[in-house]
Parts: sequence; structure tokens; C-alpha cells
Amino acid sequence: MQRKLNHQRELISNLSLNHPELGLILGEIADPDSVLERMKLSNAAGKASKKSLEIIRQMKVNRHQYNALIKKAPYNWVAKLSGFQAI
Repeated sequence: MQRKLNHQRELISNLSLNHPELGLILGEIADPDSVLERMKLSNAAGKASKKSLEIIRQMKVNRHQYNALIKKAPYNWVAKLSGFQAI
């Protein structure tokens, strides 16, 4: 579970390095949908690069996998005891 959270933070940091205008804070976990909306608003043409869209897609997949993982037994017990929450 911690590996998935670290991967999510790594993806956000990669995206923030490519797009500093988004104002993403390193180490925090952001919602990929809101990041995509901010990216579309900040870009005048409304198009993002393929690399950035791929990072956002990976963020969405990672979020879905993490949330599915903490719902399954026995991981849900570990998540509850350790304080892991859904992204």
C-alpha cells in the first residue's frame, strides 16, 4: 500500500516538473481529474502533451488499484489499523 502511495507522489512530482504553472505541491496527493482540468485551463490551446496525459492516466490507474486494494481482505484490516485511507 505504501508503495502505491509513493508511486502516486512520484507521478505528481514528475507532472509538477513538466508543468510548474499547475502549482502542484511535492509530496501531496492530488486528484487526477482536478489536475487535468487545471492543465486544460492553464493551456491556451486546451491541449496537453502526450507525456503529461500519460502521467495523468497512470495516476488514475494507480488510484483505482490502491482504492481496490484497501477494500479487499486482509488488506482492509491492515489499512484500517495503519490509517491508510482512500485516495
